Amino acid sequence: MSDMINELLGKAKLAADMYKTGQITREAAIEAIKPYAEVFNTKSAEIAKKYNRKPKKFSFAGFLR
Repeated sequence: MSDMINELLGKAKLAADMYKTGQITREAAIEAIKPYAEVFNTKSAEIAKKYNRKPKKFSFAGFLR
């Protein structure tokens, strides 16, 4: 599972870097990052439920910082 997450994170970081340098559009970056965001939100919800907290959802703007 962590190999899959690491692979998705790598692709998401690549898309973020390409967006920052103007190589792809915002919409293309969002589509490229979407698989990682879905996995992130799922895992965040699992951990939040375990510790009785609210999950921290994925933010495109926050990821680009």
